[in-house]
Amino acid sequence: MKTMGLYQRISELGKSTRDKQTEISVAEVWHLHEHISLRYEVLETTNVLRSFIKSKDLKLIVAKGTKVLQEQIKDMEKLIKEYGIPIPARPPFDSKSISRIEVINDRYIFRRIFKGIQTFIEHHAAAFIQSTSPKLREQFKKFLFKELELYDMLMEYGKQKGFLFVPPMYRE
Repeated sequence: MKTMGLYQRISELGKSTRDKQTEISVAEVWHLHEHISLRYEVLETTNVLRSFIKSKDLKLIVAKGTKVLQEQIKDMEKLIKEYGIPIPARPPFDSKSISRIEVINDRYIFRRIFKGIQTFIEHHAAAFIQSTSPKLREQFKKFLFKELELYDMLMEYGKQKGFLFVPPMYRE
């Protein structure tokens, strides 16, 4: 796949945005737009929730996830511009809150972020499956593997803290 992606990059050298648009499908355009929109939404939510985190461990995990999100946003924006796809409105760079609402605790924040990562895994896998462009498949695969790393790290943290929804044990 890397060879095909490299071949695609070489073949795109000197091509106009309009020419590049003919080489990707409507589904790929939708996935690119959907991925950037979801990342913007998750980054904004994460920035709001970050100010309520009490646990140092969770702060470190969220900081790592935020860094990954920002890197992926940068990669997505570059791809989207390359193909001339309209970019949705970007959220504010930071959202700080001066009040502390008791219902927003580490467990709530963990579950919101954990559910978001689960959703991203599904989106990355669907985008990978539906893409015909080797270059885009490679990008979606990178996103999927990075998301799986974050999921695994958060899963272990959630088990340690008792934040996961645990189904009841089955006994005969």
